[in-house]
Amino acid sequence: MDGCPKIESMNGLIRDVEELMRAVAKDEILSRFGQLHRHDIHAKDRPGDVVTVADLEAEVRLIEGLSNLLPDSTQVGEEECYRDPSVLKRLKGSKPVWTVDPLDGTNNFAKGKPCFAMICALVIDGKTEMGWILDPIADVCATAQRGKGVRIVDRKLTMDAPKAIKDMTGSLGDMMRPKIQKRMKKGEPALPRHLIRHHCCGREYLDLLVGKLHFVHYGGKLMPWDHAAGVLMMEEVGAFARIRKGKEAYDPAVHGQGAELFIAPSEVAYDDLQQSLFKA
Repeated sequence: MDGCPKIESMNGLIRDVEELMRAVAKDEILSRFGQLHRHDIHAKDRPGDVVTVADLEAEVRLIEGLSNLLPDSTQVGEEECYRDPSVLKRLKGSKPVWTVDPLDGTNNFAKGKPCFAMICALVIDGKTEMGWILDPIADVCATAQRGKGVRIVDRKLTMDAPKAIKDMTGSLGDMMRPKIQKRMKKGEPALPRHLIRHHCCGREYLDLLVGKLHFVHYGGKLMPWDHAAGVLMMEEVGAFARIRKGKEAYDPAVHGQGAELFIAPSEVAYDDLQQSLFKA
């Protein structure tokens, strides 16, 4: 691809992007956490969907910094896309694309709940090649490069999960969790006993990496800034991530209402959980 640096020569990006994210999070996110005023929070289209001044300022800083790190690149930022949905077409173009979620879990952040993250990914020729997820509160950043695994600090991560479904902890949507819990109360076997939802994809992907979560299910629009980095990380630690319909691989350029992403520790666990959770 013309103008695209080879991945082998881009190892320094892992460190540089992490440093950029930490600096932006400190200046634009953490400095405002618990300090927002009413005029700092604005509603989007859906009830309960908001954007804050922290989202907006952080995205501007991130896009500027990422553009400087890789000049012949373009970006797909969550807030820019809200203003102009056509920016998603960049994912099918010829340039390397940064996907940027400056503040994943904005509702939590706006309510003063310390459960939010910053997510970036680098997509080249339609594949996510690098990913970063930062938890600013815990000061933890996971980084991934295709074919080279996932690291938090200098520790390379591996997937570890219970073999029995009942011993697993999973993240399911607010509509689905009560249905599973109702089935559990009726004594139905082979159901996971622990279900949560952080309402922050970045934090849930981090929990998957360290073994606090073992499977996740996402529906809705599956926007690339939420999932490109996380799915790469899951694949790099050996987990199994697929679109439920047709068991297709996740593609950051494919989005829209109706798709469902399911991630489990292995293909065997994926099939077993599918049969257990989604039976008619």
